[in-house]
Amino acid sequence: MLIVPSSSSLKLAKSVAKISGSTLSDVERKRFPDGEMYVRILSETLNMDVAVLGNTRTDSDILEMLLLLNAAREGGAKRVIAVIPYFGYARQHMRYKDGEPVSSKVITQALNNSSDEIICVEIHDEQTLSFSSKPFRNLSAERSMTDHFMNHVPDYVLSPDDGGYDRAKKLAESIGTRAAYIFKKRIDPKTVEMKLPDIDFSGKTILLVDDIISTGGTIIKAIKLLRQAGASRISVAAVHGVFARDSDRMISSEVDELAVCDTIDGPYSTISVAGTIAGSLER
Repeated sequence: MLIVPSSSSLKLAKSVAKISGSTLSDVERKRFPDGEMYVRILSETLNMDVAVLGNTRTDSDILEMLLLLNAAREGGAKRVIAVIPYFGYARQHMRYKDGEPVSSKVITQALNNSSDEIICVEIHDEQTLSFSSKPFRNLSAERSMTDHFMNHVPDYVLSPDDGGYDRAKKLAESIGTRAAYIFKKRIDPKTVEMKLPDIDFSGKTILLVDDIISTGGTIIKAIKLLRQAGASRISVAAVHGVFARDSDRMISSEVDELAVCDTIDGPYSTISVAGTIAGSLER
């Protein structure tokens, strides 16, 4: 298999290629004088299984993925797989207001045009999977997170809200500890009320886990509540570290450890999903 990396996922693509024993292609990238994007796959794709690996986090990421997928198709690839570690725009999986697009449907259908299958890691809402006319696999990061925290098991794995409790519970069971969630209630568009469960957190070690950290507002409020309750050590983990507005710096200054998966590359991407992706491609 040939692994073609987009510029958003160079490091992860290299790891996936190494684990799976695949060839990692070089890609030529440049901008035309008018600003338009140019990409060229520098490896032979004729009659090859080709996996194009990259995110749809930014508009530029999306365009690069679509161009690379088409380049593989036009080059005569036998099979083209779109591997999207972080599927951006997935939070717009339905119309919330009149006049809005269903953004995740738009992107999924665009990916379908030049791919035979889509693979992602813990998409925000699985409604998006139903928009695809091609096979669409949603991989779990549970194994990767279990391996990371197995050697320093906390007293509690805590979800910042009830919606993420299943993730916290599964992780807690995997590493042999307890799980709970913080009660969260939205008062108005700008105000969220949070309350810790009826547990004595004094002197306890806590792992706060979520699927996505974007602005970090909820996580920071949870950290403050736990500090006030006397928690001795707080770690924060997430599958996708978006970290808008440099929120990673703010969070890291408040906790003992910040660790996210390498679905989005960054200084805190210390949990790798490369093995999970490689295994899926092999299957």
